[in-house]
Amino acid sequence: MTVSKKCFIVVMVLAFAGIFLSFNGCSQSGKTATAVEEKTLDKSIKLCTSCGQIKGSVLCCKPNQPKCSGCSLAKGSPGCCKIPKGATSAAICAKCGQIKGSESCCKPNQTECSKCGLVKGSPGCCKISRK
Repeated sequence: MTVSKKCFIVVMVLAFAGIFLSFNGCSQSGKTATAVEEKTLDKSIKLCTSCGQIKGSVLCCKPNQPKCSGCSLAKGSPGCCKIPKGATSAAICAKCGQIKGSESCCKPNQTECSKCGLVKGSPGCCKISRK
């Protein structure tokens, strides 16, 4: 192969690499991941204030569920003894599993559950999944 053919091949490879990077772009993929991450952080799972279960789930307001003597919500539900009486709305933080807006919501250095990845013992622990 002559020198001019080698130079031509190198130039073509660099041109294709440049075209590829201009369409995909290194910084674009980083921005996309950040945008997706931010959307996930803002998400929450709504709880039913009547029964304490995840709103719309098969257990939500299901009849004959045992009631908690302390809060009158479904015993063992994510909202059991966590939703204040008279609350019009409640939600679980999808990032940590705690009640959204509570003191412990997204607090650093909390122990994570090895099964679900949320804060161990949180209302969402093993009831919702971060993944």
